[in-house]
This record gives sequence, structure tokens and C-alpha cells, in this order.
Amino acid sequence: MDFKISKVILWPKNPEMLIRVIPFKGDFVNVISGDNARGKSAIISIIDYCLASSKCSIPIGLIRSLTGWFGIVASYGEEEILLAREEPGVEIVSNNMYILRGKKIAIPEKIEGENANYRDIINELNKLAQLAKFDLGDKGISQPASIRDLISLNFQPQHLVANPYALFYKADTYQNREKLITIFPYILGILDDELLGLKEELKDIKSREKALNRELEQRKDIANNWLSEVKSYYAIAFEFGLIDGDLNDTNAWTPKDYIVRLRQALTRIDRNIIPLVKVGASTKISQRLAELNEKEYQTAVQIQEKKEKLYLIQSVKKSNTDYGNDILVQNSRLEAVSWLKTHINNKHHCPFCGSKSTSAKEYVDSFFTLSSELSNLSRKVADSHRVFNKEITSINSDLNKLEVQINDIRMEKQILSQENEEYQKQHQILNSIFRFGGKLEESLKNYDKISESGDLEKELEKVRKRISEINRLLNQDVLDRKQKGILNQISTSIKHYAKIFEAEYCDDDVQLNIENLTLKFVSGNREDFLWEIGSGHNFMSYHISTILAIHEYLLTLADKNKVPSFIIFDQPSQVYFPELKKEELAEDEAVLKVKRIFKVLSEFKNRTGSKVQTIIIEHAGENSWNEYFDDVKLIRNWHGDSEDNALIPKQWIDAGA
Repeated sequence: MDFKISKVILWPKNPEMLIRVIPFKGDFVNVISGDNARGKSAIISIIDYCLASSKCSIPIGLIRSLTGWFGIVASYGEEEILLAREEPGVEIVSNNMYILRGKKIAIPEKIEGENANYRDIINELNKLAQLAKFDLGDKGISQPASIRDLISLNFQPQHLVANPYALFYKADTYQNREKLITIFPYILGILDDELLGLKEELKDIKSREKALNRELEQRKDIANNWLSEVKSYYAIAFEFGLIDGDLNDTNAWTPKDYIVRLRQALTRIDRNIIPLVKVGASTKISQRLAELNEKEYQTAVQIQEKKEKLYLIQSVKKSNTDYGNDILVQNSRLEAVSWLKTHINNKHHCPFCGSKSTSAKEYVDSFFTLSSELSNLSRKVADSHRVFNKEITSINSDLNKLEVQINDIRMEKQILSQENEEYQKQHQILNSIFRFGGKLEESLKNYDKISESGDLEKELEKVRKRISEINRLLNQDVLDRKQKGILNQISTSIKHYAKIFEAEYCDDDVQLNIENLTLKFVSGNREDFLWEIGSGHNFMSYHISTILAIHEYLLTLADKNKVPSFIIFDQPSQVYFPELKKEELAEDEAVLKVKRIFKVLSEFKNRTGSKVQTIIIEHAGENSWNEYFDDVKLIRNWHGDSEDNALIPKQWIDAGA
């Protein structure tokens, strides 16, 4: 995203003071150089705060006590954007912000009040970056990408620029780290908006597939459980003479077999065909009821027998468990026997009384034998425990089947008895048949609702086809190859800059590891990570090289680059301060190391065509970069006692708040 810092602005709490404006150039390496305690490092915190951070890390003291509002002007393509935020006072952070956009904006002398809150600004910046609103991961931390996540690639503050354990801004906390790991493929363009849309669709459509499968299974279960009711209707239709043939007394038929014949019976009723009652039909219904009574009795007897057997086995199992516990207690009292048996034999004196008697050994042997017997018993008890568990599981399974069976019998009995009794009382008059027909018709309609799954099956087939299409488009092998190619491209650039730094291990295979947010150094069969290579010089060199290499690659994404196109480094030369104090080290050698920092930044500017703005905050003076004067511009010199020698002007300090 073509988003660069044009100005940092401070509005004083004292209305008589002038606003403080620090300008930056978009196409140069910008340097703010100064002594300690001049407010240099607050620049990163101020810019971060104005980009809607969730907390204010601007140092307390003069900066916050004398400043009412902090702000930045950013260039976005041909447009300028002013973002200002109120100093939080005694609060942790202020939500009050002010935004102004235009072709060329005039900085107001005073912020009269907020016109937005920090969440509004985040949403506005997300729109500028054209960030997708899809969730990017399946972890607990899987919110959509935010501009606040991308800023991890823009800042390298003083505590981070040579940190061996954290490579990216604010990735030293678990939540931020996991979020950055999740969205890194999106940042690098491995996943684009189209693929993210497909992943989101896949997530939704898989949920739909599960729901359809669940509904189909429920319908099948209901249809199968309806068998008892259908059999009763079939028997009644048979008694009325509405069905040709004989009663089916087997379980071979499915509900559909009965339904076909019941529909034929219903057709006869609709056509007002007066049925001829088969001789003996009522008798057969009575016989069926008698058979069901006998089946119910036999099933009930089996259930009772199973219950009694289950109770007996559970009782024996409990006794067995208690017995096993007693054995374990007894055996624990003999734990020392093995040791005694090892150290006592016929050739040794008794360790207790010093005699040469073998009595102690005989006692120990007898206890050792007892201990072995108890161990064997314990194993047998454990084996029997497993047998009991298996038998209990088997009986419970049998009981469940028998209970289902007796419920089916009782349902068929209930319907058959009620209907049979009702129609017998009415002497099988035609009204009874028509009433039965109405009841049967309603029942068949209900069956059609639960059993007709053609539309569901068609929809399920359509859903599965779409899942297959999306999986083909989201081919993981293709994505893995794409990721490998991108990371190789970044790694090549990292090595290029690291060689200018003359960092160690720059000839190894240096790999950006986005799964762990660090660098990996591969040499032969050996693999080392950033924190293992040692030396502040190495850590700083690879930090800067990595950030530059990533931004260099992001430029190749053109308008798909979501990350703001600026980088700020805070005092990378700090790693050389101890060396500068060593008397035996020549001063020009230390300066040479600092100069390499500016050489690298100059190289980056030229390789990227000045499309990425760099800002460096340093103690070092102009002799460190004067060789690269065409690429490096001194923005502020806060050394010495001049009027403009700190972030907060002397006039502000003298006037107070």
C-alpha cells in the first residue's frame, strides 16, 4: 500500500505555543540524529499511536505532559490523510481521534475535538489496504486481518532491532504472534482475496453438508422406526378386505413394501370400491394379537433374565475389585523383600544380629515366595476384571436390543388392538372403512414428508460437487510450491543485504520461517535459528535485512500489497556502542560498521526505486552516511545545545502546560 509518513505533529496543551511539525521525505532515507533523552525513540510510539494502537506507549514525562494531541500526515497515493489522537492523560489510552482527508490538507492550529474513535480509524485504514474480511485461520485467534497486524512489518524499535528471539514488531506476545503467523500467507500473497473467499465458502458449504447428512439420517431412522405402525395399518386393511393376499408374518418386508400395498388399499377406498371381507380375517387379526402377546411375554422374560445376570456379574466384579485391592495392600508391605533377598545369602552374616545363622535367609525366601504368589494373584484378578467388563458390555448391548424389540411389539399391539376393537364395535360398516381411509391417508402423507429424500439427496450431491471443485482450486500442493518460491525470493534478498553487512553465516541457506516467525540457517545437515547464531552485529544485520527483503518482495505484488510502504529503525548502531568504548579498537573500524547500516539502506532505496520510505533514528552523526548523501537526508539534528535539539521545543518547556 502506497502509504508513507509525511509529517509528525504535536499540538501543545499551552495554547500560546506553536504546533511542532517534523517533516519526512517519501523517497529518501530519513535520519533523525541526536543525543540521549531528546525524544527520538518516541517517534515510533507517536506514529503507532496515531495509527490506532490499542494502548499508548509514548513515554510519560515532558512529551505527554506538554502535548495535547499527537498526529501524523500520511501520503496515500495522490491524497493526504491527517490522523490525530488525544493525549490520554491519566487514562491508559484515549479513544478520541481526528481524521482529515484531501488532495492537499492544511494542518489545523488546534484540534477542537474528536470526529472519530480509534476503531473508526482502523476500519478506514483497513479499507485503504483493501483487506479481506474473511477469517484467515481455524485457531482460536482467527479474526480477519487488520492494519494493526500489518504494522508488525513497519517498526523496528530500539528493544527489537537486535533482538534474537523476536523478529517482528509486537510479535513477542502470544496473541499477536499467533495472529501474525496466521495471516502471513495472506500478507505475502500466497493466499489472495479470491482464495480466501473460496476458503470461507468451503467452511460454510461443509457445514451445510453436515446438516444435510444429519437430516437424511434422521429421516431414514424415522422411516425405519415406523415399521411397527405400518404393520398394524396393513393388518387392519387386510381385515377390511382392502388388500389381496395374506398377512405377512415375517420381518423381510421394509416400510416401502407395506406402503405400496397400503396405497393400493387407499386407492380402493377413493374409488368407492366396496371391499369383500375375507372369511376369517378377524380371526387372523386375533391370532396376530395372540402372537404379539406371546412375543411380548418371551421378550420380557429374556429382559428379566439379562437384568438378573447383569446384577450378579456386577456384584462379583465388585467383590473381585475389593479382593484385588486387598492383594495390592498386602503385596505393598513386602516391597523390601526383593532387596533383602539380593543382599542376604548363606555367605553373609545376618545384617540385624551379626550371626551366621541362615534363619534370616529362610524367612526372607518364604516372604519372597509369598510376594510372588500375591503378584500372580494380582495379575489374575486384573485379567478377570477385563473379562467382567467385556461380559457387562455384551449384556448391556443385548438389553438395548431387547428393549427396542419389546417397544416395537407393544406399539404394534396398541395400534392393532385399538383399531381392531373400534372397527369390530361398528360391525365393519362402510363409515368405519372411510374413517380408516382418512386416517391411513394422513399417515401416508406424514410418511411421504419424512421419507421422500430425493430433493435432499440432489442438494447433497450438488454440495459435494462444489466441495470437490473448491478443493481442486485450493490445491495445497500448488499453494506449498507458491509459498516455497516466494520465501526463496525473500531469502535471496536477505542474503544480499546480509553480505553488505558482512554478517556471519550469510553464505548458508538463510530461510525465512513464517511458521515460527524467525530465520533458519541451513548448512549441510545442520540447522540453526536466529537466536543461536550469536553476536549483536548478526542479530541487527539480519533484522534489517529481513524487513528490507520482505518490503522489496511486497513491491512485486503491486496493488495487492497490503502493507504500508514505510519502515522505521530505531538506533540499530546501539550494538556497536560497547565496541566504541574499547580503547584497543580503532575508531574508524567502529564507524565503518555503522556506515554499513546506511550503505544497506541506500542499496535498498536504489533496488526498490525509492518506492519504500525508510526512517532511521540514530545517535551516529553525519560522518556515518555522508558517502550516501544522494540517498540519505538528515531531517533533524538533535545534538548539542541548539534551539531545535529535541522533540519537545525549549519554548514549550519554558512556558509549561
